[in-house]
Amino acid sequence: MRNLVASLAVSAAVLGIGAAPAAAATKPVLFTYVYVDSPGTDNRSAASLNKEYFRLTNQLDKPVSLKNWSVRDAAGKVIKFGAITLPKKGTFTVHTGKGTQGSPAGHYYWGSGNYIWNNTGDTATLRSPSGATMDTCTWKKVATTKC
Repeated sequence: MRNLVASLAVSAAVLGIGAAPAAAATKPVLFTYVYVDSPGTDNRSAASLNKEYFRLTNQLDKPVSLKNWSVRDAAGKVIKFGAITLPKKGTFTVHTGKGTQGSPAGHYYWGSGNYIWNNTGDTATLRSPSGATMDTCTWKKVATTKC
């Protein structure tokens, strides 16, 4: 029986039937880090808001355009990206508050005057322009999360 199963698996692999190829299984972009509880008093200052952030990482060996991709929290607050291209294997950080886009390099600003991520737990969802979920990161009462 084991030999039959092994033979079927080899035949399926040769014919391209069954498991998806490794490249299809790779998520092009994913959350790699979330800092949800900025240090100090939550006073909504630019410095405080910008210490709340998430980081996205391109997993591919080629650049990925994030134009019209979006990130939302569990309550439905959404940021939609403009003409941003993540370099191959590159990362960029999205801060909650206001700032100059791309300054410093690799940093983007949500532009919110309020905190986005709940310190007691939340979910960040990354969606492609078609609305397909590309990645999620969920946490419970922590200041930092590696996704």
